Amino acid sequence: MNIAIAGFGKMGKDIFSFFFDNLKNAGFTILVRSGAEEYTADVVKILDKQLRRKKLTQEDYEAKKSAFRFTCDPSDLDGCDAVIETITENLEAKNLLFRNIAGIVSDNCLLMTNTSSLNIEKVFEGVSNPQRCIGMHFFYPVKLSEFVELNILDNTSDEALHFAESLVNDCGRRCIRFYGDYHVYLNQILSAMVSHGIYLCEYFHTSVQALSDSLEKMYTVTGVFDILDSVGLGLMAENQNNFRLERNKQLLGYGCEKMKYWLGQGCPDGSRSFLDFISSQEQESVGICDDAPIYMAAFILAETSFALEESGIRPDLLLEAVSSTLGTVDTLSDMYRKYGAEKLVSALDKLYEKTGFASYRYDADLLEKYYS
Repeated sequence: MNIAIAGFGKMGKDIFSFFFDNLKNAGFTILVRSGAEEYTADVVKILDKQLRRKKLTQEDYEAKKSAFRFTCDPSDLDGCDAVIETITENLEAKNLLFRNIAGIVSDNCLLMTNTSSLNIEKVFEGVSNPQRCIGMHFFYPVKLSEFVELNILDNTSDEALHFAESLVNDCGRRCIRFYGDYHVYLNQILSAMVSHGIYLCEYFHTSVQALSDSLEKMYTVTGVFDILDSVGLGLMAENQNNFRLERNKQLLGYGCEKMKYWLGQGCPDGSRSFLDFISSQEQESVGICDDAPIYMAAFILAETSFALEESGIRPDLLLEAVSSTLGTVDTLSDMYRKYGAEKLVSALDKLYEKTGFASYRYDADLLEKYYS
């Protein structure tokens, strides 16, 4: 089996490393704009270190060295069984890449995009043999993410779907399938949670740091603003405009405008910049946000209850995937029991009255149905 990775930025490197470390008897062709020799030398250095530390046998070392190649020539993708695209989040660039690749690889070669928010149908628009096209979205960092989103098109064949699932499952990760408006749903609720966290700072008249401290015990490792810091304001703000569920557009739009404001105030758009910037800008918090965990749980539970009802995904799987993606300490059912329906719906009523955002609407019957 020969897998191609198109693009070698942060995600491309992570995805290549993930499959390279976990798939035996697979070859890899990595398409880069430039620097093929330098990238090759970098990977060989890593293999050399693993050999010295006896993490690889000599036989495995030789096999690994011959199992990959970097190239700047798209024609070298001829003969690949699958192509995973990881280039910048630009619709035109991705579509053009796939149109070019489709004319090089075989008609049966699986074409996959790792887009985190773009319209999957438009990414593959005009690509020949659309039955081989699918979205395969990894979260960053790839090696720590339990779930991979498979975003299925109307034309995606069963063979393509099973191939994509086997790639992920063979590496010890789990797949969850999404269709239509629910494409990249886990990334959408993650982004909406960040926007909700931003709004809660306004609602409670408090600082990012104070709100983070209040929410700290809700999350296993990474809190709401740590996610924003890790992704970076530039990419997170851009993503907000692309998601397709109407009920979250107002909340996501609010978050997007706030992020653009911070960018305009001088916050760098790259990762690992936001927390340093905001700590230098904010005054000492004056608002009390002890109830912030209730307000955060209320949004997560209300949003997920609609997804459980509408997406057609097995409820236990979606509940686990949402909790894993958001990094919550408690399961969603445990959240519901911990805070109680009365406090949760009261929080949602107050949020909706204040904003009119559809994200703060709820159906009490659905909350009872899925969490009690």
